[in-house]
Amino acid sequence: MLFSFLVGALSAVVLIRLHPHHLEGILADMGWAFNAARDLWEGRDPYRHQPSIMLVPYPLTAAVIVFPWAFFPSMWGVVLLFGITSACLAYALTRDNQYWRLIIFVSPAYFMALKSIQWSPFFMLALFLPAFAPVLLAKPTLALPVALSITWTPLRLLLTVLTGIIPFIVMPDWFWRWIAQVRSYDGFIPLLSWFGPIFLISGLFWRDVRARLFFLMTLVPQHRFFYDQLLLWAIPQTRQQMLILTISSWIGFYYIWLSFDTLWVHEAYLLATTYLPAFLMTLWQQPALHQRFRAMFKRLPGKHNQINVR
Repeated sequence: MLFSFLVGALSAVVLIRLHPHHLEGILADMGWAFNAARDLWEGRDPYRHQPSIMLVPYPLTAAVIVFPWAFFPSMWGVVLLFGITSACLAYALTRDNQYWRLIIFVSPAYFMALKSIQWSPFFMLALFLPAFAPVLLAKPTLALPVALSITWTPLRLLLTVLTGIIPFIVMPDWFWRWIAQVRSYDGFIPLLSWFGPIFLISGLFWRDVRARLFFLMTLVPQHRFFYDQLLLWAIPQTRQQMLILTISSWIGFYYIWLSFDTLWVHEAYLLATTYLPAFLMTLWQQPALHQRFRAMFKRLPGKHNQINVR
């Protein structure tokens, strides 16, 4: 509980430092949801804005999810919601006393989620605490990996369905208006990259929850700003693996930061420094592959075989 409180408080402080101005000027991502919730309350059209790279419209379910928090003054609703979510995530990650999982909070994926006020920490929380499953309706592009990795109970399913029904009651045509505005989405799908044929191997281990999560992550469209990839930090099973993934991802992040004017560059850097390490860890965690490698090693002639026998 102490670690969770500290993580939540620190996340809130950093968020305030990164965004000292009012929320009204932030129309992208969670900022859009907060402004849309206020639009609904005031009787304004939340889809009246022209979509752009800095204004990406979200489904109206996102506004429903943040609705109770949207009426705090200035940035306080975002700060409180993000801080509480981060604290809950820290608690979920360390329930079994594996505190090395807190390394997630110093990853570039979490930092960029905090800087851009993104939904990925909420999806990570739903992955570890499925009671928060309704939040998956806020960003359908990332919902599939979590939805097929958690256990659904009747109550969780009911709450999610109710969350999806409310926007149609408030604004019946919102879905078609949202679809019309997201046609210009400029993301990438990892499986359709030149890494794709390699990543297909993870689908062979569908029964393993981490391999399934990785495979599903390669199927969904995502941005190149590192924050959409936060769910990959659920794959490491040891402190060493978590450090490898985090350090490798920071290397890719800093290379892009120092070499280009924007993080919006070719996805190859993100795939090579974040997806590829996560993929190799996914394979390393498969007992069947370990047995095959050991069998191959035993069949090697000469000194290698002698060393194995001894």
